[in-house]
Amino acid sequence: MSTHSDIRETDAKIGALGQTARELLDAAGGVEAVRRNTKRVLASVRMLELNICDLYELEHNQ
Repeated sequence: MSTHSDIRETDAKIGALGQTARELLDAAGGVEAVRRNTKRVLASVRMLELNICDLYELEHNQ
């Protein structure tokens, strides 16, 4: 099972990934392919955020 510090580290990395994707989206300008694909990345980041919440709850309910 993951430790609390592993979960926090993973959460921080997911947060950094999301921040980078948001920065990329802002920098994409009129390049529609970059905007579309970055939005897909952000949707995946959101799913990762939800997964981390689930993992944290699972760890604390045992």
